[in-house]
Amino acid sequence: MKLMLSGEGPTDIGVNQPVRGGTKFVPGPMAELIDWFCRKSLGEDSSPLALQRNYPDTDAVQYLSRGDLSQRKQMREERPMLLRGHKRPLGLAGPEAQAWTLGRLAAEKAHTDQDVVVAILFHDCDGTRSAPRSQWQDLVTAIEHGFALANCSTSVAMVPRPKSEAWLLCALKTSPYQHCDSLEDAPGNDGSPKDLKTRLEAINGGKEPTGDQQAEWIRAGRIDPERIDMPSFKAFTDRLEVVLAQVTRLHR
Repeated sequence: MKLMLSGEGPTDIGVNQPVRGGTKFVPGPMAELIDWFCRKSLGEDSSPLALQRNYPDTDAVQYLSRGDLSQRKQMREERPMLLRGHKRPLGLAGPEAQAWTLGRLAAEKAHTDQDVVVAILFHDCDGTRSAPRSQWQDLVTAIEHGFALANCSTSVAMVPRPKSEAWLLCALKTSPYQHCDSLEDAPGNDGSPKDLKTRLEAINGGKEPTGDQQAEWIRAGRIDPERIDMPSFKAFTDRLEVVLAQVTRLHR
């Protein structure tokens, strides 16, 4: 099994850093969450991130930024024909198109490599105020529709409500793992009085935690993903478990 991931930056899925001869994927906290569930479902020796670290020449994990997806010129030319006429809420054509491109790339790689490739698209559901559940659901549906148009059945929408900091704060707040639903109703925009990034900074001694620091919270066990009980997190993990069960069947 291989992972093909896309996200928004170092504090969610991660980032590709330039190294001699190419790039190196530096996982963020959301990639570590994905890896945690891969090990839980497939076994401790089934860590895509560990495989990538130990054997850098492999492509167990491939990260594509939003820019990488948008630069696929041939796919940009094909995409409007596939998406034309589909009714969607305003503002969601971008995430849907990103999912379609990622899904197409994953499906093509699976065919070429004769292996299962799991495509996961991360997207915050933030805004200028707390995001209503309908806005979150519309975003998830748009991403899933893009994957479906790409005929990529091993695909997962990773959409926190309102953003990834809410999932982390569930474990790190004063009363960890308790009554975390309220975090999903927090303002999504940075700079508001109760914004999630400021609350995460307060837990980190008043300093903004880097993506690697946040990833280490999961690697070191400070955050227990199995105890996070939030609707948007459960939607993500339920779908990921379905896909990983499909991976298990295909590898029998």
